[in-house]
Amino acid sequence: MDKKQQQIIPIQYIPVTQCEEDEIDLKELIKTILKYKKFIVIFTLLITFLAALYAFLKTPVYETKAYFQIGYFNNVNRISINKTYIDKTYIIDPQALKVYIQNNFPNVNANFIKNTKNILNLKIETFSNKEGLNYLNKILSFIHKKEDKKLNVYIKNIKSKINILKDYSKTLQNQIKNLKQQLKTTKDPDIYKSILDNIAKYQKETVTTKLKIADLENQISPVNITKTHIIGKIIQHNHPVKPKKKLIITVAFITGFILSIFLVFFIEFVKNFKEESSI
Repeated sequence: MDKKQQQIIPIQYIPVTQCEEDEIDLKELIKTILKYKKFIVIFTLLITFLAALYAFLKTPVYETKAYFQIGYFNNVNRISINKTYIDKTYIIDPQALKVYIQNNFPNVNANFIKNTKNILNLKIETFSNKEGLNYLNKILSFIHKKEDKKLNVYIKNIKSKINILKDYSKTLQNQIKNLKQQLKTTKDPDIYKSILDNIAKYQKETVTTKLKIADLENQISPVNITKTHIIGKIIQHNHPVKPKKKLIITVAFITGFILSIFLVFFIEFVKNFKEESSI
């Protein structure tokens, strides 16, 4: 006959004294906080007042935002239009502009927008919106001066090419004129045909030259040259971005409250330690 074995499950016993000690500790903590409640309130209010004083006395900082599109010119011909930046320094090394700005202006954050190489995001922090706008114009003026130097060289080179092509076109016209004069006096059919072929060739070359001149003139046309400019509106607010008064006061209040409680427990710890040492 099988005997059923009874399984005995041990019950964990928690002494009543341990629960009582935990309850006593919690009560002691509350008693300690209530005992020093005046200190906690005064200390918290003092920290909050000092933070508020700092927030209201600190000089307000205003932010000016703008987007710059870096200047470029279009290489236009009968086949395609290619965009070329006037000053590639900023595209290849954006730090070049950042270094200049940071060394000559107040707090400025300059970054190219992600996945772009020609749109610069500028944030300027100054003590007034008017001052921010002045610095923004100074930065734009600085970029324009650098671009003007590049453009002057570029336009000068293009005009030089145009003058060479115009001189060449005049030479072709003179040759055509001379060949036409020869036609009047030529009686040999072969020579006559050869002169006609040369005239046709020079006329074709003249047309090609004039088209090249037109392309070059089009390249230096104001329509195809765009200097660095501001995209959209300049963003400014009537209220300062710094200091953030509400945030400073709130953080100071919470920090002061937590710190005051810590100091209360530390004071009690020191007192108890001295009492135990004297026994």
